[in-house]
Amino acid sequence: MSEAAEANPYCEEVRRDLHGRLSKAEGQLRGVGRMIDDQRPVGEVLQQLASIRSAVKGITKAVMRSYLERRAVEIVKTGDPKAIDAMLETLIKFVKE
Repeated sequence: MSEAAEANPYCEEVRRDLHGRLSKAEGQLRGVGRMIDDQRPVGEVLQQLASIRSAVKGITKAVMRSYLERRAVEIVKTGDPKAIDAMLETLIKFVKE
């Protein structure tokens, strides 16, 4: 597995996409805080929280996809048992959520 892929797990396009998604989720979280301060109905707050959960799930998938695209083929090709175990551990953590 290359040190470059390890040191830079995200290409520039993916980094920009992730930052955009994170900024949007961050704004949604701040919005929920304002909703609570404004005593908005619980149903509205829960709806926004569900949207945030969906956004975070999408971010998680994008991170995992980037990992697989940049690392998985290389790891399997090398056949390094430790690297394969590490990749499987990462996948298992992702699937559990």
